[in-house]
Amino acid sequence: MKECDICSMSSLKVLHLSSEQSWRGGEQQIAYLIEYARDRGVDATVFCKSNSKFQEWCEANNIPYADAPFLNGMDVYTANAVRRYTRKKRIDFVHVHSGKSHSIAYAAAKMGMKSPIIVHRRVDAPIKTMGPSLRKYKSDDVAAIICVSEAIAKIVRSATGLSDSVHVVYSGVDFKRFTDRPANGYLHREFGIDTPKKLIGNISALVDHKDYPTFIQTAKRLKAEKENIHFLIIGDGKLRHELHQLIDDHGLADFITMTGFRKDVPEILRELHIFLMTSKTEGLGTTVIDALHNSLPVVATRGGGIPELIRDEKDGFLSDVGDADSLASSIRRLLENESLHAEFSRNAKQRSRDFSAEKMGEGVLDIYRKVKAKKGETTATKPA
Repeated sequence: MKECDICSMSSLKVLHLSSEQSWRGGEQQIAYLIEYARDRGVDATVFCKSNSKFQEWCEANNIPYADAPFLNGMDVYTANAVRRYTRKKRIDFVHVHSGKSHSIAYAAAKMGMKSPIIVHRRVDAPIKTMGPSLRKYKSDDVAAIICVSEAIAKIVRSATGLSDSVHVVYSGVDFKRFTDRPANGYLHREFGIDTPKKLIGNISALVDHKDYPTFIQTAKRLKAEKENIHFLIIGDGKLRHELHQLIDDHGLADFITMTGFRKDVPEILRELHIFLMTSKTEGLGTTVIDALHNSLPVVATRGGGIPELIRDEKDGFLSDVGDADSLASSIRRLLENESLHAEFSRNAKQRSRDFSAEKMGEGVLDIYRKVKAKKGETTATKPA
């Protein structure tokens, strides 16, 4: 960024709303954005859910914050607290990162908040075309809508009829988290998996849209013919017991291991041979970017924004949602053709560079600049 651009950002005050209790991919993206923007002069502060993981992150990283209940999208107390905070701190933009925080900001605007709203949408779920869900997107208080994939942008444009205010900025990954150290087999040792077996896995929350039943069906189709592989489900969630039972029902307990929640994701990725993503829907899929950066060929569905990451037949294979036969066939091709696996691995590493945290941060700051130029620098200083 040019020095003059940094100067233009130095007077900008942005309030981020983080409404979630837990820490998942969306929260990591907010953290990346705050760090990137603050390094370039943006005065970034946070309004977060009380006693949340994001509050802990703010405290650990000396990020100014205020906390509130964020009980639901109709939480009048939190909305009024946001309104008062924006007036007191002369906030230029309120950047919201979830449906709940968007509803809170919309309510605050109805109470008299003058700060324009920037919406960040990370899910590819449909938008209801009637009622408050649509109104909060089409509100004059919304200055920009940032979508993390073209798939999401298409949904937003179709539901709202908006065009110029809808932008695509892909999520990004901090590649400094990873090293080039080779695999050392520690997962094989930890879970008692024979060393020659190649590991095929996914890292995600155990929730419905990840479609782990298709993951299990894909593994089942390879069990009889491929004795040199083992599948890993890495993560935790509300479907953990249901998936355990499904694995047992299919007689796959010796073929699929559920590791539970892990903090050693960078190390785990170095141990895998193929990354398998079977999601029904996916805003974008930052774990796929992680996999690409670690030179993993990706076998995935065409859910949501995944096809915007994976170039079919170049750094991975894409199949229709729920098509376990096709997914299994793609894995089989990579297992049986070492040169193809090596080619995809090289391409994957190269592809990942298009999705860095820095590119995401610069994309968002570019939208900040455009909104600032359009709205003028006096917007947030008008009396509430």
